[in-house]
Formats: sequence, C-alpha cells, structure tokens
Amino acid sequence: MASNEKMNDIDVAAIEELKHIDKLAADDETAKYASEGIEISKADNKRLFWKYSWLGTILYIGILAGEYPQNYLLQKFPVGKFLAINLFLWGSVVACSAACTSFKTLMVVRFLLGFFESCVQPIFVIIGVSLMLGGLIAYGVSHFEGGMIYSWQLLFLLLGLLTVVWSVVVAWLLPDSPMRAKCFSEEDKKLLVERVRKNQTGIQEKEYKRYQVVEALTDPLVWCLVALILVCNLVIGGLGVFSNLIIKAFGFTVLQTQLLNIAQGAITIIVMIGSAWVSQKWQQTCYTMILWSIPPVIGTGVIIGVEPTPARAGGLLVAFYCTQTFLAQGNMIISLLSRNIAGRTKKGITLTMTFIGWAVGNLIAPQIFQQNDAPRYMTGFIVHIGVYGAYMIIVVLTSMLLMRRNVLKQRSAGEHATVSDELAFQDLTDKEHPNFRYVY
Repeated sequence: MASNEKMNDIDVAAIEELKHIDKLAADDETAKYASEGIEISKADNKRLFWKYSWLGTILYIGILAGEYPQNYLLQKFPVGKFLAINLFLWGSVVACSAACTSFKTLMVVRFLLGFFESCVQPIFVIIGVSLMLGGLIAYGVSHFEGGMIYSWQLLFLLLGLLTVVWSVVVAWLLPDSPMRAKCFSEEDKKLLVERVRKNQTGIQEKEYKRYQVVEALTDPLVWCLVALILVCNLVIGGLGVFSNLIIKAFGFTVLQTQLLNIAQGAITIIVMIGSAWVSQKWQQTCYTMILWSIPPVIGTGVIIGVEPTPARAGGLLVAFYCTQTFLAQGNMIISLLSRNIAGRTKKGITLTMTFIGWAVGNLIAPQIFQQNDAPRYMTGFIVHIGVYGAYMIIVVLTSMLLMRRNVLKQRSAGEHATVSDELAFQDLTDKEHPNFRYVY
C-alpha cells in the first residue's frame, strides 16, 4: 500500500510541477526577450511593452474561456483520464511555442495554455519548487549556443515534450477518485469518508439544489471571498508577470535574474508552509492573512522610496522578496472557503465564483504596470500599496462577519447548547445547518 500511495502522490505533485515550470518558462523567456527588445529598440518601447502586458493578460482570458466547457466535460468523463488529456494538450502547446515567430502566434499559444489550464485551479504550494527548478532549467538552457534552434526554442521543446510523456504516465497511474484508488484499503476509504464529519461540510451529493445556488449568490460571505481572491491577485498576477523585469531593473543581468528564481522559489516555500503553520498554531486564519500582508507593504515602500544603484541592488532584492509573502494569501483564502462554506451545490458555485475572481484579478494585474513607468514602475507599486490596504479592510470585514454569525448561531441554539455531529452527512448549507460553526 505504501508504495502505491507514494506513486499517486508523485503523480499529482509532478503534474503540478510540470505545469508550473512550463508556465514559468514561458514567462521567463518572454521577459528575457521583451527586456532585451526594450534595450535594443527604444523607439519601439511602447509597442513592445504593450505586447508583453497582453501576453500576460491573454493567459487568463483563456482560463476564463475554458472554465465552463472544462468543468462541464469534467462531470462527464473520468477525472484522472480527463486531466491526463489536458496535460497532454498543455505539453503539446508548450512544445509548439518553439515555432512561434510573431506576436499573433504567441497570443494564440498563450490563450490555449490558459484554456487547458482552466481544469485545475493553480493555487498550490508546489509553485515554490517550480520557481526553483524552472529558474535553474532556464539558466542552463540559456547557455545553449550554435545549434539549429535558439535556446528559448530548446527550452519550450524540452518542457513541452517532457509534459507530453508524463501525461501518458498520469493516464495509466492516476485514479479517477479516492474511492477507486488501489492504494487505499476498504478501511482507509471509510476513514476518508469519516474525516468530513467533524467539519460539518457534508459528503458528496449528486443532487443539484437550486436554493443553494440562490444562497451562494446572495451570501455576503461568498462575495467577501470573491473580493479577497480578486484583490490579492491584482498584486500577485502583476508581480508574477513582471518579476524578471523588476529584478533586472535593480541592476542584475538576465541570467542572474533567472538564477535568482531559485532563491525566490525557496522563499515562496517558506512563506506558504509558514502561513499554514501559523494559522493552525493560532487558529486565526484572518489574523495571519493580515500579518502576512505587512512585509509586502514594507517591501513595496522600499522599492518606491529607494533609487536603484549597483550598491543598493541587494537591498532592493530583499525588499522585492518581502512582497512574495503575499503569495500565501491565495492558500489562506481557499482554506477559509473550504471550512466555512457547506452544501455541495453552494460550495461548487462558490468555488466557481472565486476561480473567476482569481482569473479576473490576474487578467487585470499586468495592465497595472505601464510602459511609461519603466523600469521602476512607480505608479504600479503605488497602486499596490492601495490594493494592500483594500485587501486588509476586506479581511477585517470577513472576520467580523464570521464572528457575528457564530454569535447568532449560538444564541439561536441556546446559551448552553453543544455542537454535535448528528447532521454532518446531510447536504445542508452552512447557514441552514444548526450545528455549523464558522472558523476564522
């Protein structure tokens, strides 16, 4: 059992690893050649920058376009096989990126990458490891010279074909659901079902309940979660697309910037794991979200206030790394959602709404950085300061809403009433379930 279970863990981890490395490679190489183009042709600055921003935005337009058809097909086909097909198509498109020779073809490729990515919401701790490996691979491939193809074409071919090969492995080994996994005994499967009893969020139901749709669309908590994910990605999406150009402006070369992705990835892992540990230790997710918002505000302030010079490059790099703590917000928002929204239909609608919010935030984010602000992007970073403030206000309002609901539920149940598990497996929403208690 242990070996099979480990293999399934490796399958899932490798899927996300390859997808993120491919995505980061595309951003890395686009950044590299966009930044080189800006240096070579000052007269074309505006045109090149406009294209670069839209290459970041089009990915999330593709994700939005693929959201409905992908989720529809996901309900019709086995999950493992459907994911493997998307992985195969994703890898094929990445490999085809090597043949792009114009802005139009790049836009088509980036749209398709987003479309095939939309079956999996890309908010995973594994992204930190991807930054490290992606930066290292990009650095190594950048030294390839004298061949029949350019180094950036080699990078896309390498990662794309590797993903295609792995999709075949995934189709063969990845189970379509935990209940069909050969690595779990019947006793293990019972435990998987029982583990949802205490959190009162219910077990999978096939019935589609219209009233839960209405409740999701009219619940202020759901809209708070959507607002949180949208607002936080106004920062995360912009920094993700422009990170190489920002770091390069501190005084580093393109190759040094790619190597620095290794350190950035390590910091991301620490930030993600640290936020989860602190949240669990304090049992205060909302307070942790505010705490993790403070370093980005400080780092952004330093970037705005300090003029880049060779002597200050290291300090500015540290300031930029401080902004990376904001990456943990996505995981904490999803944690709030999973623990505070109950009812299968309501949770499904809420997940869809937050996914759309995530995509819209990332779609808008690259447009915050404008060409006339390069290379320091002062206006963009000032906007980020405002975004941090708005985000923390929404976190506080969400926390107050959750606390108020718990007070009302306890008052309705009676002062000395205790929470029981008797309705845990009923498909009830968090608002109608008398024993449900919100966590924040």
